[in-house]
Amino acid sequence: MPDQKFTQGRARIWTINGDFVALKPTGVPRYAREVTLALDQLISQGHPLTQNLSVQIILPRPIQDLPLQEIQHRVLPEFNKPRIPQFWAQFQLPWKVRGGLISFCNLAPLFARRHIVCIHDVYSWTEPKSFSFGFRLAHRVILPGLGRLAQAVTTVSTLSRDQLVHYNVVPEHKIVVTYNGADHAMRWRSEVSKLRLGSRPFCFCIGRKEQHKNMELIWRIAPALDRLGLDVYMAGDLSESTLSSYGGDRPPNIRLLGRISDDDLAKAFHSALCFLFPSRIEGFGLPAVEAMTCGCPVVAADAPCLPEVLGEAALYARPDDAAGWITAISRLHQSPDLRRDLVGRGHVQATKYSWRGIAEIYLRLMAAADGIAPI
Repeated sequence: MPDQKFTQGRARIWTINGDFVALKPTGVPRYAREVTLALDQLISQGHPLTQNLSVQIILPRPIQDLPLQEIQHRVLPEFNKPRIPQFWAQFQLPWKVRGGLISFCNLAPLFARRHIVCIHDVYSWTEPKSFSFGFRLAHRVILPGLGRLAQAVTTVSTLSRDQLVHYNVVPEHKIVVTYNGADHAMRWRSEVSKLRLGSRPFCFCIGRKEQHKNMELIWRIAPALDRLGLDVYMAGDLSESTLSSYGGDRPPNIRLLGRISDDDLAKAFHSALCFLFPSRIEGFGLPAVEAMTCGCPVVAADAPCLPEVLGEAALYARPDDAAGWITAISRLHQSPDLRRDLVGRGHVQATKYSWRGIAEIYLRLMAAADGIAPI
């Protein structure tokens, strides 16, 4: 039980680092947003570990679509004349924080008291070709500092935990694995989507420019999928230079959707034969679990950490084994029973990942930092 004398005494004050509102809404900012919403819900429901707890979020800019009931917004305008990366987080935010600080998006203030920080991956070490020199430098300087100075570090898989230890970024005793949630995808409404789909069955994927995302594989297998009567729909921002780097002309059965909404994602997941996830490495692999939540079978690379996260609910192929990918997709295309089985397995697997459960982990870490025994 909590220390009753403590919980009946002084107020517990925590601040959420709202830097994620300035980032593109990909996996890391999604994590920050959904954990924030889940924490807000637990506070409003009176979870035992929220006694005397006051939480605010400090943002670099106003935001309209973060519906919080208990967590108070506070805008600290970002200095941007000129805009200096990390200036807001390192030099503006810390002066406004009272009590503890929670940061969800890798880079965070180095000098903050009672700091809980989420470091999702160590791509700057494992996948340097995917990122600019400035990106790599910032991560290689700031992340080890956070590992030494933060009170606790969370991460999103046992793979990421092991890599944080291997590269001497964070001592193992400080790390807590939270995974990601996936239940936010249940809020998506495919029925309001305006995404237009063709008449042929299709595979769906989300294109990313980083080399480790392995989008070139999709180019290689597309002609064989065309012969099977399958199109490939690819969402995401991909420049012409990125597309040209895959070599040759664009296969005629690849349809580029550009950036699409969450409701459009739901429609694509619900309608696709399967979701293709050829990444060579992931910290968690959230899009694959979102696909499972929406009832879309997944064909994934057997690369770290996807088997850890997806378990036996996906088909796997090696990242560079084009024939293996074509075989797996062909099996799904030819066997409705196999597809139904994977849909069912995917639903079960996805239920293992909830934002509420992750928010409860943060409440326990906050309580420990405040001197409250776990419940």
